[in-house]
Amino acid sequence: MRLADFELSLANLKNNFQIFFESQGQLLPIVSIKRMTQGVVLSAVPVGTPLTLEQLSKGFLSLTDDHAQVLIASAGQEHLVFGYRLTQTKILIS
Repeated sequence: MRLADFELSLANLKNNFQIFFESQGQLLPIVSIKRMTQGVVLSAVPVGTPLTLEQLSKGFLSLTDDHAQVLIASAGQEHLVFGYRLTQTKILIS
């Protein structure tokens, strides 16, 4: 998913949603955002305080390439973001 599409799809959601990566039945909190040559990388770790949508949106403000791919880094691997689903309080990226 491109950064512009990801931002647009999140635009009307509540800022207090927590962001997680859903992998093999586990929820891993997204704890940081980095700009890398391959795209925008969201870091997921087994233990940590998840970013909120507000924090994620603020992190995106400094990024200028709307065509950059959004990726998840977890356990030494990178995964392209294809979408997400919502629960009452969480955004689950897959």
